[in-house]
Formats: sequence, structure tokens, C-alpha cells
Amino acid sequence: MKTKLSLSVLFLVGLVISTPLIQSAEAQDPRVKMGLAALWTFDKDTVQGKEVNDVFGKNSGTITGKPDQIDGFRSEALDFDGAVDLIRIGQDIFFPSVTMEAIIKPTLGTRNPIYDKYNYGIQLLDNNNVGIWIRADTANAAKHWPSAYVPFPTDGEWHHVVGVVESKKSVRIYLDGELKKTTQAPDPISIAYGAAHKPTIAYTQHLGGIWYAGAIDEVAIFEEALSDADVRRLHTLALAIEPTGKLAVTWGNLKTQN
Repeated sequence: MKTKLSLSVLFLVGLVISTPLIQSAEAQDPRVKMGLAALWTFDKDTVQGKEVNDVFGKNSGTITGKPDQIDGFRSEALDFDGAVDLIRIGQDIFFPSVTMEAIIKPTLGTRNPIYDKYNYGIQLLDNNNVGIWIRADTANAAKHWPSAYVPFPTDGEWHHVVGVVESKKSVRIYLDGELKKTTQAPDPISIAYGAAHKPTIAYTQHLGGIWYAGAIDEVAIFEEALSDADVRRLHTLALAIEPTGKLAVTWGNLKTQN
């Protein structure tokens, strides 16, 4: 009886302690209420050997190659060589509506995939336009690839990029908090087209494989289409002096598909 009582007391104490911590984590980072699903900061303490931790959920990535850890826009970032370096995410991530965020400083003049799920992603093209694209679920081949691109600044500085897919409505690209282009996308993302592929950072499997050249910091995925106001808020948070992405505890369970 004493043993059972002690275990019950410990369980209750655990609930009392953990509940405020979870609530504190939600209050600490406004992105939680925006539908944050995964966050790779690339800070020094999140990169252990070949593993890159998802500091929000449970979806770590595995490094191929040896990207350099450098001073980032916020703490540390990773610098990719454009030839070998990439990150493969361990679990699949798919949402009909999705938002992708990253802070980047790319090598211009080459195609640079930032975040790629094979059936949607954000990337920089050879002509230095950055944007979002999806593979649409439609029999009309002329409508397979809705996309929205905007010229990327040539100042060699860090810039905040957000791509939004609003299912059966549109794709939108934002640069430094401002909506730059919207393209109608009445057909949803094709689930079947990307079923066999897990997400990658700094790499796309399209066209035989293309690697990102340059630096990437603070990659985040949201499980919904964020609004213009939400994206402006993300940009404000990115510019904040104190990091807001360092959650005090792991919050929730990442919604993934194996």
C-alpha cells in the first residue's frame, strides 16, 4: 500500500509541475498558436554530429556532407557547399495547407532548394528569384506546377522568406514580412506524387538532385496557411533581439506520417 501511495503522489506531483511548464512554453513562443509543427534552428547545441534536432517537435534530421557551422542571423546557422551538403528529415510531414519559413543568405546565380517535400517547397532559381511551388493534383498537365516567385535581394545579407500554400486557393511568397506575389492554385497538393519522399533541407531530388549553396538559419514548418498579419508577426519575431524559438520544453506531438 505504501508503494502504491508513493507512486500516486509522484504522478500527481508530475502533473502539477509539467502543466505549468507546457503552458509556459506556449506563452513563450507565439508561433505555437500559429500552428508550429517543426523548427530547426541550427544552433550549436542542436547539432550533434550528423543529427540536427527539431527543437519544437520530434522530427530530427540527418546531415549528409559537412556543412560549416557559422554565425547566423540568430545564434548559429549552417553553410552548405552546393555540391554534397544536405539534411534529410527523419519523418514525413504533410499538411494540405502549409507554411514554410527560413532565414537565408544564399550564393546567387544558381538554383538553391531551401525546403523541399518533393510535392511542394521553397527555392531560389538560377535567375535569383525566390519562391514557392507545389505539384498540384490535377489531370491537366498545364496546371501541375502553380508557383509564385519574386526577385531576391542582391545585397549579400540575410533575408526572411516565407512560402504559404492555402489548399485549393493559392500559393503566396513573402520576403522580409511583405507579401510579394500570389498565384491561384485551385487544385490541392498531390499526396500521391510525394508519397515516397521525406522532406529535405538544402536539397531537392528533382532533376537528378540539386544542392543549396550558402547559409540557412531558422527553418520552421506550420500546419496551416498563415495570414498576411501572421507572416508580418513572424518577421517581427525573427528580428527580435532575444530568441523566441528556444522553447523551454518540447511542446505537443508532431503530426507526421511514417
